[in-house]
Amino acid sequence: MNRESMKAIKKQLGVVLKTALFAAAFVLILFSASCRKKESCFDKELYYLHTNDYCTADCPGVLGCDGKTYCNACEAQKVGIRVVDEQQ
Repeated sequence: MNRESMKAIKKQLGVVLKTALFAAAFVLILFSASCRKKESCFDKELYYLHTNDYCTADCPGVLGCDGKTYCNACEAQKVGIRVVDEQQ
């Protein structure tokens, strides 16, 4: 093989490798995005039990199972979210 043939082969190999790496990265990103889906902690039964509740205006702050802060346990339960921590 002459020098020009070797250069052409290296160039083609580089293109093939770059394409393969791009495809592999795309697949990894696609799969990692699908693995990040969080399960909902929404509690349908809790929601139906408390959806019509009237909550007081006190707002000590509570942490819901979804990681959000709610004014109080009543406000969290009213939207079907279990309270994880009442100390905010």
